[in-house]
Amino acid sequence: MTLTVGPSPVAHAATLTTAWRHGAVVQDTAGVVRRADVVLGRPNTAANQYLPLGNGTLGVAAWSANGFTAQLNRGDTMPDRKSPGQLRIPGLGAMTAAPDFRATLDIYNGVLTESGGGMTATAWVSAGKDELVVDVTGADPATAQTATVGLWAGRNPTAVVSGRTGILAETWKDDTAQGASGRTFGSLAALTAGGRDVTASVADSKSVEVSFRPRADGSFRVVAAAPRWTGGDAARRAERLIGKDATMREPALLAAQEAHWHSYWRSAGLMTITSADGSGEYMEALRTLYLYNEEASSGGEFGGSQAGVADLFNFSQDHQDWFPAGYWLWNLRAEFAANMSAGNFSANLPLFDLYLHDLPAITSWTKEQMGGKPGACVPETMRFNGNGWYAGGTTNASCSLASAPSYNAETITSGAEIALWIWQQYQYTGDVSFLRTYYPLMKAASTFLLAYQSVGSDGLLHATANAHESQWHVLDPTTDLAADAALFPATAAAATLLHEDAALVEQLRTAQKQVGPYARTDARTHSKLLTSEDDASGTDVIANSYEPSAPLQNSENLGLEPVWPYGLIGDDSPLTALAKRTYDARQSVAGADWSLDAVHAARLGLADEVRTGLIATTQRYQAYISGAANLFGAAPGSEPYLEHSATVGTALDEALATDYDGTLRLAPAWPSGWNVSGTVYVHNRAKVFVQVQDGTVTTAALSAGRTGTVTVRNPWAGRDGHAAKVVDGSTGALVVRPTTARTFTVPARAGRSYLIEDTASPTTSYGFAPVTGDAATVAKHLGPQQIGLDPAVHYPSLAASFDNVAISADDNTGAGNFDGGNASYSQSALTAAGAGPGTSVSASGKTFTMPDVGAGTPDNTVADGQNVTLRGTAASLGFLVSASYGPATGTGTINYTDGTTQSYTLTAPDWFATEAPQGGEVAVVSAYQNRLGNTTFQHTAGIFSLTVPLDPAKTMASVVLPSVGSLSSGNPALHVWSISLG
Repeated sequence: MTLTVGPSPVAHAATLTTAWRHGAVVQDTAGVVRRADVVLGRPNTAANQYLPLGNGTLGVAAWSANGFTAQLNRGDTMPDRKSPGQLRIPGLGAMTAAPDFRATLDIYNGVLTESGGGMTATAWVSAGKDELVVDVTGADPATAQTATVGLWAGRNPTAVVSGRTGILAETWKDDTAQGASGRTFGSLAALTAGGRDVTASVADSKSVEVSFRPRADGSFRVVAAAPRWTGGDAARRAERLIGKDATMREPALLAAQEAHWHSYWRSAGLMTITSADGSGEYMEALRTLYLYNEEASSGGEFGGSQAGVADLFNFSQDHQDWFPAGYWLWNLRAEFAANMSAGNFSANLPLFDLYLHDLPAITSWTKEQMGGKPGACVPETMRFNGNGWYAGGTTNASCSLASAPSYNAETITSGAEIALWIWQQYQYTGDVSFLRTYYPLMKAASTFLLAYQSVGSDGLLHATANAHESQWHVLDPTTDLAADAALFPATAAAATLLHEDAALVEQLRTAQKQVGPYARTDARTHSKLLTSEDDASGTDVIANSYEPSAPLQNSENLGLEPVWPYGLIGDDSPLTALAKRTYDARQSVAGADWSLDAVHAARLGLADEVRTGLIATTQRYQAYISGAANLFGAAPGSEPYLEHSATVGTALDEALATDYDGTLRLAPAWPSGWNVSGTVYVHNRAKVFVQVQDGTVTTAALSAGRTGTVTVRNPWAGRDGHAAKVVDGSTGALVVRPTTARTFTVPARAGRSYLIEDTASPTTSYGFAPVTGDAATVAKHLGPQQIGLDPAVHYPSLAASFDNVAISADDNTGAGNFDGGNASYSQSALTAAGAGPGTSVSASGKTFTMPDVGAGTPDNTVADGQNVTLRGTAASLGFLVSASYGPATGTGTINYTDGTTQSYTLTAPDWFATEAPQGGEVAVVSAYQNRLGNTTFQHTAGIFSLTVPLDPAKTMASVVLPSVGSLSSGNPALHVWSISLG
């Protein structure tokens, strides 16, 4: 696609700028990174409002329940990825409950800062040292403080004290599940403090505590260490790790932390985006937060994520989604890609190492489970020790003919995918030593595919296999054909470069010619088998397999796999039109948090679809204030996911600069209306800096990583009066004469930079302006989604916070809008059900008062963190609630007059529901609903009661409603009608 450039660059010369000067981009790295800081205007009291800290091997999810709570997580506590424990510092409740509470996750330094009520807390996970440090100032020197680290039911640690340190240590053996490794694993948590009169004690069998007084200046420090642990002398391990960190001056402790993070950000490809509607800024923040999360969690023996899940930022004790001992390559693909295009190559190494280390086990598994075939059928859901058993059982195994048909029994392309990510990383870095190390995976994956497929009478390779998880046991899946077409030449090239396996190279070159065409099907029903001759009709699309009518088992757009990740169809290939039709007719649109819609759009040059896809998936799945997503929707789940933000990063990078097929494209699919300044890494150790302003490419600079020619697509090809020229970035000397050709070559030299300019408006004609940024100061919003938390709005009563009209009169239904789509309750039907304006409703042992307002006026509150004054003492607090597009779940906070807080969770059923919620009752059932045009809808409309326990010895001061989100059609919202203490 030719970049659509806006109004004449000459007319805009006075306002357009460039950040390029003297051969380099001038950028305020700290300012750019801090644009994505996560800002809290109120306490993040719910566990699912966690903020992430980490150093690659130790990850922490921190939130402000019980003053300060932090769950410690590691990736090497296999097979269940158990947590070393949760840290609690209750004395920080005086800070988090203060009206002026504020917090910021400073991702440039990897530090969380909190303040309120004259106190501050600074928390970080030390770079290169597996410990969480919490530094506090402003505490009352005379008030005793405590900190605890604890585990929970099902855990059996040994709790001991060594001097001023409390220790929880536990080991276990991976020897019970099918395919167990037999290895010993474990967890260790050590807790100490810096202050006066520090003592450690065993609180109970599952927790240890340190007690202390702040120093005379009101400061103290808590250190919680959680190193790798498989047994031994726990006290000695803790002592050697913590050392003097409890008493060392803060600047000395933070020096290594800041040095690590600053170095990381200097080498990362950063991006700033601005847009009139704020959507560009939001995507920029998600991309930057992904880079932060990945660096904070990707390390150690087993990497940071096994299935796109943010495992090191888990907040739900030992709960882990899916199969925590297993790895899903499909869900890791965007992370591999985003790491490469941002220059964070080291983040991929733990996973490459895992698969390489497991290669002997994988080949053994393949021989046993895949009919004696040689090579490696890498299980799509591979246990960490290299076999395909799923979740400890014998069913649903991957790369296992005996388990067919099932989700991944005959998925045979995962080996090709990990091999191709290795090949791509070599293409980016040019590191021959790297390629030599990991080449055995490429060889093994290719060997298996050659053995599994056979040549038919038509001279082409054929096999029956899974089309990933979407179709089972079908003929010639598109995933297989794409894997063959991409892997065979890559492996042959790698072997030739390394002077290895000449015979295999000949086999691969022969097999490459035997890869058949992709199956076609009709765009309307996706059920008919068509042929390549049907391309002429313009109504066919790429099918999942040669059995397009086979049942669909998952919502994957496999017809687009040749576009990405396999890179076989781009924006100017013979099959581009077919691929675009496949994109337009895809069966799953924004179908999961890992949806590749925007990535596919970028590869196909569909700029508007890049923007649409990014916004759609973000609004549907980005559920956490940290920027993480929920696999199942916009409400937080039990564990956060990084795969969505990785996909955002991949799509943005692909849209700005890419050279997947050897031709460098500059802003090939950049969305209109988004201005950008960004650096993207490309092949051959090179990186590209691109600026687009008002639709004009003002800067396109190539920093060459090695000497050779670089093929570039001309961004201004086909525009009268415009030509591309290339000058030396430092000297301005002409390197490539002006050309109107669609592509041209740049004779690049390693270490030199080159400006690619429009002759009608050269980069040097623009005013200079460095890329700068200001640290975020408020939460960010994109429709119903947010990064960070807004300050709580205080209301003297629930009625004062009413912001939604849920009830309408039957003769004026247009005034109602309960669900964002103008549906509403009927006042007449509610009155007939005994719930008219101002009436009392008894449910769950509480007496509630229905809103005493007329139809068509605000009568309920859409729960989004409102702080409602409510004083009194009781054993429980009652809520009268219902949900639109529900059920809707959220966590709020009870504030007591003594400064302490208590979190609670509400789950309201959808208003269509007829069954009582868990722990609650159906309080009101009206006979029908109202719709626009003074019409009725014949379905009941319910209102439900729920209660939460209170501390009867304390007096309530206020209740903060759950932060579920504002009203939006299609997204769950929690509506609160009444609150009752009595």
